[in-house]
Amino acid sequence: MRSIVPVPRRAREAAAARPSARRVAEATPQQVVATGASLGSYNGIDPIDGDRGFRPAGSQGRQVPAWTLEKAREYSVAGYRSNPMVKAIIDTYTSFCVGDKGVTYQVTNPDVARVVDEFWTDPANNMAALQDPWLRTELLNGESLTELMTGSTSGVTRLCPVDPSIIEEVYLRGGNPLWPQMVKFQNGAERDELKLVAVDDYTGLRTGEALLWTPHKALITDTRGLPFLSTVLDWLDSYDQVLSNLIDRTALARYLVWDVTVKGGQTDVDNFVKARGGTHVPRSGSVEVHNESVEWNAKTAQTGAFEDTEAASSVLTLAAAGSGLSKTWLAEPDGANRATSLSMAEPVRRRISGVQGLYLAEQAELLRYVVDRAVAARRLAAEVEARDPASGQSLMVKASQTVTVHGPEVAAADAQISAQVLMNLSIGLDKLRSIGALSKEAAKQAAKKAWEDFVGVPYRAELDDPEGDVDDVATHVDGNTADGKKGGKLIALP
Repeated sequence: MRSIVPVPRRAREAAAARPSARRVAEATPQQVVATGASLGSYNGIDPIDGDRGFRPAGSQGRQVPAWTLEKAREYSVAGYRSNPMVKAIIDTYTSFCVGDKGVTYQVTNPDVARVVDEFWTDPANNMAALQDPWLRTELLNGESLTELMTGSTSGVTRLCPVDPSIIEEVYLRGGNPLWPQMVKFQNGAERDELKLVAVDDYTGLRTGEALLWTPHKALITDTRGLPFLSTVLDWLDSYDQVLSNLIDRTALARYLVWDVTVKGGQTDVDNFVKARGGTHVPRSGSVEVHNESVEWNAKTAQTGAFEDTEAASSVLTLAAAGSGLSKTWLAEPDGANRATSLSMAEPVRRRISGVQGLYLAEQAELLRYVVDRAVAARRLAAEVEARDPASGQSLMVKASQTVTVHGPEVAAADAQISAQVLMNLSIGLDKLRSIGALSKEAAKQAAKKAWEDFVGVPYRAELDDPEGDVDDVATHVDGNTADGKKGGKLIALP
C-alpha cells in the first residue's frame, strides 16, 4: 500500500538528499503533488507524465489528482479484504454508526409516513439491509453515487448504486462547489452523464437522477471525496509488514544450526567429517562422542520480537489516532486499565458520532427526495399537517420536512438505567420549578435536551408527564432504536 502519501520514507529521502541531514517537518514535493495541495503553484512533478506545477484546465480549488484518488480506493478495498486491521477500523465505524439495530426514520404525518415506509420496505430496495454495506462502501470509496430510478407517473423510487470510480468530472452550477449539478462518466460507461439531485427553485421540490455524497473531503471547495483511510493506509501497511517480518523470523528461529569447531588445520577438519560420515545433524536422542579437540555449539536466529512488538505498537498508535479510534479498541486491550479506556472513550465517541451524522444526513436527503417525487406525482400534497413530536403542536410544513432519520446511540446505555436517571431528573427539575428557581418553560427545555443527549432518541410530547412509569419510558427507548421493520411501527405519531 505504498506511494499514496509516502510519509514513512520522508525522513530517509531527506537524509539522502542532503549531506548534513536535518529534520524535515513539512511535506515533500512528492506528497504535495500527490495530494493536490499545491493549487498548481508548487514546482512539484506529476509522477504520471513528469509535468511540473501542473493544474488541469478548468479545475477549481485544490483537487486531489485522479490517480491519487483511484490508488487510495484500490488500496482501501484491498486492505479491507486482506489486512485485518483495516477491516477492524471500518467494521468498528460501521457497527457503531448503523449498529445491530440499524437506522430508523421518524415521520410526523401519517400520509407521508406511508410513502416513506413503502420506499423503505420495498423488496427492490430493502433499505434496512442496505445500511451496513452502504456505509462500509462509502468509507472505503470516500464517496457514494446512487442512481435514483423514479417513475414519472407513480413517483415510486428505486435505487441503483454506481461505482464512483467511473466518474470523470463533476460539473458545478455557476461554478459553486456547493451546487454540484452533473457527473460525467468516463468513455466506455453505459451512460454519459447523470443529473444530480437538487432543489428546483420554482417548485421547491428535489429533482434529479442521482445522489452524489462526498462526506470525507478536506476542503469545502473539493468536489470529490477521499477514502476514509487515505491518511493511514501507509501506516497500516507498515504495521502489517512489521508483523509479517516477525512471523517470518519466528519460523526461521525454529531451525537449529550446529557450529562445530575442530582444533587443528583443514586436514583435521576433513578427517573429522570423514570419520563422522558427513556433516549431517545428529539424530534426536542420539549420543555424539568426541574428544576435547572438538567443540559443538548450537546456533539459533534471534526473532527480535521485543523490538518488533514495540515498533508495531508505535505504528498502530498513529494509525488508530489517524482513523479516530483508541488503540485499545483495535488491539492490545491489556495495555490500558479501565479508567484510561473510559477517559479515551469520549473523544472517540464524538468522532464516530460525526461520521454517523454525515451518513444520517445522506439518508435523510434520500428520503426527502422520495417524498418530493411523490408530491410531484400528486400522491401527496405539497404542504401537510405535521405534529411536532417534542411539543405536540400541529403546524403546516412542506411534506419533505416531516422526515427525520436517526441512528443507534454510539455510547449505548441500558434502557432501564436511562429511564430511571431521566425520571430522577424530572423530579429534580419539578422541585426547582416549584421553588421558583426555574420557569416552567425552562424546566421543559432542560428535560427535553437531557433526554435527547442522554438517550439518543427524539423526544416525544407524550413523555412530558413526570409521573410516567419507568417501564413505559424504557419501552419507548427500545422501540426507537429498533431495526427497520420494528421501527417502522413507530413513525406515524398519533
